[in-house]
Amino acid sequence: MTDERSAQLWEAFRDGDAHALSALFEIYYDALYHYGLKLTGDEELVKDCIQNLFQKLWRRREGLRAVQVVKAYLFKALRRHLGDETKLLRKHRHLLPTYIDSFEVIYSHEEFLIAQQVDAEQSAHLMAALNRLSKRQREALYLKFFDGFSYERIAEVMSLNTQSVRNLVFNALQTLRKVMVLALVLVLMLAK
Repeated sequence: MTDERSAQLWEAFRDGDAHALSALFEIYYDALYHYGLKLTGDEELVKDCIQNLFQKLWRRREGLRAVQVVKAYLFKALRRHLGDETKLLRKHRHLLPTYIDSFEVIYSHEEFLIAQQVDAEQSAHLMAALNRLSKRQREALYLKFFDGFSYERIAEVMSLNTQSVRNLVFNALQTLRKVMVLALVLVLMLAK
């Protein structure tokens, strides 16, 4: 789906076309769901928040502004809605973990298998390297490399300035390089 086509659907939805909102829901549901899971890990909360988000959009459609990149707008809105819901649930039920503004992004092994040639030990080193990154760095990398967002869109989603996002991604990649080079050296030394 192109940004232009999404923007057209957005405009149609703002004009009262329920089918356009339904189309946006279908187009972006999977991406929103996976992003929400990275933020909270609670499947039911993510599903509920996506539903609530689209219901809220429909109720407030007349007051919404035009949007050029709908996916980034929806990611930011979901991120904010999940944060609000988590705070509310924690306030009423002390069963949920403490809300932190910087969501924890957790990566699975499948997302990082670089071709089928990578063995389990290299994957373990990569996972260890990712776990050394800050939560914000992991979130920025996820948005950059898995959702393909530009630095400007990541800044919008994470409520940061563009240079801060660039710094987060650069520092995260530097850390990953250092850790992975050290792991490679150790593997080569042990192989002798």
